[in-house]
Amino acid sequence: MASQHDKHDSHASGHGHGGSHGHGHGHEHGFNADSLRNNDLLYADVYRHAIDWLAIPANGSVMEAGCGAGGFTQLLVDSIAPAGGMVTAFDESAEMIAATRELIERGAHAASVSYQQGDIGALPFEPGSFDLVWSSRTIHHLSDQLAAVKGLAGTLRPGGKLALREGSIRTRFLPDDIGLGAPGLEDRLDVAFHRWFSSNVREGGVRYPYGWTHMLAEAGLTDVTARTFMLEALPPFTDVQISYMGRHLRRWVENDDRKAYLDAGDADILTELTTPASEHYAFKRPDLYLHEMVTIFVGTAT
Repeated sequence: MASQHDKHDSHASGHGHGGSHGHGHGHEHGFNADSLRNNDLLYADVYRHAIDWLAIPANGSVMEAGCGAGGFTQLLVDSIAPAGGMVTAFDESAEMIAATRELIERGAHAASVSYQQGDIGALPFEPGSFDLVWSSRTIHHLSDQLAAVKGLAGTLRPGGKLALREGSIRTRFLPDDIGLGAPGLEDRLDVAFHRWFSSNVREGGVRYPYGWTHMLAEAGLTDVTARTFMLEALPPFTDVQISYMGRHLRRWVENDDRKAYLDAGDADILTELTTPASEHYAFKRPDLYLHEMVTIFVGTAT
């Protein structure tokens, strides 16, 4: 699970390596430091707004549970280091810790970041360590999501916040009728995604048949709230945006596990949409509109 950074749709945009998952794993789904850094660039403005909204205390201490390739880590430290704040980048993957360190050491606040490899199921932090714990699209990969959230909540100081970037409205950018197959391709991909997710990510995990706000409350947090930020873009798209949207479609035909969940004929349509030489190549269209909701759920420790 690499970090906020599928980003999302969690499996198109990256997610955090947290440990204790026992089922779906980021590398198995095609995520690496390069793709995660691309996603970090895509979401950068949204993340800046989110950091402002979270109102991290001056001189605060923050832990990022599932730091991925470090893009959010960099934004965090750039925001709080000038006032003396510190960030701990935490991930189960040595590769992701190394990628984050490499990125941070190019910046101006390298001394304000520490690194810890480990497992969310066995956190190496004392109670009351942090003013904010941030985790982006990591928890849903863990076998026991509630236990993981309780563990993260236990590292907060009184008044500290646990912020989870989790389920929201997934990426869309195609018109409903693209002139290939039946209208509603992205609707069908949403259905396929949920079937794939249940079988390949949550299979074998402890079911939690409630929402994220309920989970934060059950973990003992108060003042539970949520806010959704909009990612949107119109043509001409940047290379980062095109790369993201292309991966979002290609994963359905490049990954046999996903391809098995497609409706008949949709794999051929997706191949047409992602082949630059095709007359139906998606990025020849002038009518794409990239939009995605990024929702953050927050609870406060007493």
